[in-house]
Amino acid sequence: MSVAGEVSIAAPAAIPESARDPRPGYLAAAACTVLWGANYSIAKRALLEIHPLAIAFARAAAGVTFFALLFLARRDRRRLLRGLLRTAPLGLLGIFANQLLFMTGLQKTSAAHSAILIGMLPVFVLLISAAGGQERVRPLKLAGILTAFAGVSLIALEHGVGLEVASLQGDLLTLLAVLSFAGYTVAGKPVLRDLGPIDATGCAFLTGGTAILLVTAPAAARQDWRSVSPRGLLCLAAVMVLSTIAAYLLYYFAVSRLEPSKVAAFMYLQPLVATLIAFFVAGERFSAVFLCGGGLVLAGVLLAERG
Repeated sequence: MSVAGEVSIAAPAAIPESARDPRPGYLAAAACTVLWGANYSIAKRALLEIHPLAIAFARAAAGVTFFALLFLARRDRRRLLRGLLRTAPLGLLGIFANQLLFMTGLQKTSAAHSAILIGMLPVFVLLISAAGGQERVRPLKLAGILTAFAGVSLIALEHGVGLEVASLQGDLLTLLAVLSFAGYTVAGKPVLRDLGPIDATGCAFLTGGTAILLVTAPAAARQDWRSVSPRGLLCLAAVMVLSTIAAYLLYYFAVSRLEPSKVAAFMYLQPLVATLIAFFVAGERFSAVFLCGGGLVLAGVLLAERG
């Protein structure tokens, strides 16, 4: 995806949402889901050699560098400054808070608990959107979201969710991460109408990513980068380029074309995508519970889209 150097931070004349073709939005949401689903396996490999906070530093550095170079090629710096001021809350919610809270929470709780809490994202997006008047809570949409959440919970429960081994602190941190990304999704909708997905994502990354750099710089400095294998570096590069820059651009492009709750509903597919990738890479087998849960997820997403 490229942008001409003459383009300003302001988006072209807005196209009425009712006149927009939703199909590119669905494709972008699906592609984003695949990238973030694959990121579990890729990041897991990178974590064998690199500290989580050092990975967070690298992700933020990649996003900040990419968008800084993109914006420096433009002539209208005043509009860029206004864009940065307007998207600062988005950067703090969707980049800074979400990435750091999720990473810290995952260290303190089980993956099963995290899967269930992340499955709450579409519910929070729908509730926040409804509270802000962006969309209505239609019965079919709500039924789809709850059905998909039941599927995610079933998949997570298969691996055991015991309160005796889970950390309440980690669960709360993960829940706050989900809430922050839900706020990022809903609050970004009106900003997208004015700036467009590239500028909105870029400005948010410049603010939130810079904050991450300041917090994680000590961990990155302590990391022994020379000891990281070529395979580990390749996985880190994939995390930086695909699951960070590309995925966030695709996500906000999808939000610019679809209702926020419909885009968020695609996030239910992440556990399925992650498992499919693990199946083909590591040869893991499907269980009956997984197939039932996966069926509920797919049915729920279809219901939410029709709503």
